[in-house]
Amino acid sequence: MKKLTYLFLALLIVSCSDDDNCEMMTTIIADCECSYIDINTYTVSTTTIDEENCEILEDCYCECYNDSDEDGICDENE
Repeated sequence: MKKLTYLFLALLIVSCSDDDNCEMMTTIIADCECSYIDINTYTVSTTTIDEENCEILEDCYCECYNDSDEDGICDENE
């Protein structure tokens, strides 16, 4: 799995295409590094646009390769 570039939250200012509320949008990027935390997981990325606060949130969470009973615990770790 490709190592993610950012190790901490990073801020990046980008232009906003919607001129109603925001002239500039702040992008906040989180890095989960799932495979380094637990080799049985992979990173799932999500993007949330918060126009009220002029922010783009690039978040992530870890998901198991094998979780047959869907309890959130990897089968290899049970």
